[in-house]
Amino acid sequence: MELTTGSAESTLDDKGRVSIPVRFREQYQGELIITCGFESCAWIMTPAVWEQFKKNILNSDMLTQEERDGLEYKHLYEAHKVDLDKAGRIAIPPPIRKYANLSKDCRVIKTEDRLDIWDSGVYETYRAEKDAMVRAAFNKLGSKNIFRAETTASEA
Repeated sequence: MELTTGSAESTLDDKGRVSIPVRFREQYQGELIITCGFESCAWIMTPAVWEQFKKNILNSDMLTQEERDGLEYKHLYEAHKVDLDKAGRIAIPPPIRKYANLSKDCRVIKTEDRLDIWDSGVYETYRAEKDAMVRAAFNKLGSKNIFRAETTASEA
């Protein structure tokens, strides 16, 4: 089984580069797109994921023009092309470093479709703020049964 998500600690160097953990590098080679994420983090995507993300924003019938404009300004217009260097680092552009409050200690989180780069302190605060909601959601799912496979009517 391949683990498609995860997180790791990293650091932002004096030149504004973040080291991408080795286990995430295979999927994130060559040219990448970085932009502002939600909740004060940076998002890094492959060009294919970026194009789909952009298409979904620009072509959604579910959004008002004001919502589309907001998404465009936050995500599309702040985007930069970056490359993973030979040492496995990505240069974070200054506006995105400022937006995400990135300092020396960072957290790299691999989601299903992108990397999130968080300042470690900001990430810990975010997690603490969401903890009560996460507990309630876990309980709602049935904490004793969440690790069991679903059973069908014929198995019961």
